[in-house]
Formats: sequence, structure tokens, C-alpha cells
Amino acid sequence: MIRVKAMRPDLTRARGTRVVALAGAAALVIGITFVACGDPYLHTNPYDPAFPVEIAISGPDTLFSYSQLATYSAQITPVFPDTAVEWASSDTDNFAPSGAPTFRVSSVDSLPLPLYPKTIAVSVMALLGQEDTTLGINGSAVRSHNWSHVGTKNVILTQRVVRIQLRCPDTHACDTLAAGATWSVWVDGYDALGYQIVTLASATANPATGTPIATFVARDTTVASVAPVGIRAATVTALKSGGTTWIVAMRDSLRDSLQVVVR
Repeated sequence: MIRVKAMRPDLTRARGTRVVALAGAAALVIGITFVACGDPYLHTNPYDPAFPVEIAISGPDTLFSYSQLATYSAQITPVFPDTAVEWASSDTDNFAPSGAPTFRVSSVDSLPLPLYPKTIAVSVMALLGQEDTTLGINGSAVRSHNWSHVGTKNVILTQRVVRIQLRCPDTHACDTLAAGATWSVWVDGYDALGYQIVTLASATANPATGTPIATFVARDTTVASVAPVGIRAATVTALKSGGTTWIVAMRDSLRDSLQVVVR
């Protein structure tokens, strides 16, 4: 009689194989779940700041005269349901809203409009989707405004002189001089809108240092000499009796002159 011994299965190996198989399956499930998640929120509300809105502002890039007006427009992509665009300036002292989207170049003593080639930079902003928020601060209700979307355009402000004029010192003409006598001549500068240099609003303002408003020369230096005083004046001294010459003020390509007659 032949006996056959029953073999016990190797459960250790089987269990290990099963554990490995389960672990692989779990990793597969986790991987699939991770890939499938993504951003569960769809940004379809145009008032949501995350909703993609482009605001392109068109209008002047540089303004050269005091009190000059500039009007801007906003192109919005895609079309926004609320067409009421709010307009704002980053510097209402130097670029104040004047019936927005129109702004006016202005000036203040603390930061006056600079004389060209010096400039200052400001920003024009187009605001969409106003949201009002009321906060309680120290027992008082404070209302704040926020906007869902903001478009910005940088603008350069300066005052460029397009005309200069000499005076002696109050009129555009001078009395005759005796040899050895002196005049005081002054120069004024005007922008394209006819405004004088805002940093020299007073007729007697004449800083001792800084960039000269103009330079002065005498056409005939044997008749008169000229010496600058501050940045906008000069002293003219008569040298020769019976002579005549011209004192010329120059700023870039700009010129003006006054006649000197020596008795």
C-alpha cells in the first residue's frame, strides 16, 4: 500500500504575494484619484477676481503742459456685464480726475510739476466690478471699496518750455544806461498752453542753484557784459558810451533778446 503525504500550502508566500498585489492596486487607485482631482472650482463668475479679464487702456503716454487734459478709454476682453468703468489716478495732486475718464495735469507745492527734462510717473487705473465692504473699526462702521479687476497705464508728466521772454525787470524793454551802470534782466518760460513755469510761479522767484532756465550772452562784449544771477536772471553792465548791443537769452533752440543802449 502506498501512502501519499498531503502537502500543506505555503501560506507565507501566498500572503506575501497577495499583499504585494493589494499594495500595487492601492497605488494605482491613489494615482488615478490624484490625476482626476484638479481644481474642483470653475471660475465662471466674471466678478470673481480669478476670472480672466484683460483691460487695455488707451490714451496719451506723456503730457507736457500744466493744466493739460488727457482722456482715456478701456478695452475689456471678454465683454464684462457691467460697463460702468470706474477711473482713478495714483496721484490726484498732479493728475486729478476732471470728469473721468478725463484727467488734468496739476501741481502742488510739496511735489510740483517738474521742468523738462525732469519727469514724474503716475498711473491711470480702470476699475471693474465694485464690491462694497463694511468693517467695524473702533465702534464705527467704515465702508471700503474693492474691485474685481483693475487695468493700469503708466503716464509721464512734465512741463516743457516752448517760449522764453526777457524782461528788464518788469517790461520787455530797458532804459538806456550810462557807462558803468547796470541792469537786472530776467527770463520767463512758457509751455504750449501759455502757462509759466510752475516751479517759478512768483515773478521774483530765482533759486540760487539748479538748472538755469536760460543762458545769457552779450553780442558785443565791448559795449556790455552780462553775469548770471541764480537760475533765471543776469546783471548787465554798460561798458562803452555811445554803444549799442543786444543781450540774448538762450534755452535749447529758443531765443529772446533785449537791446542795450549806452549813453
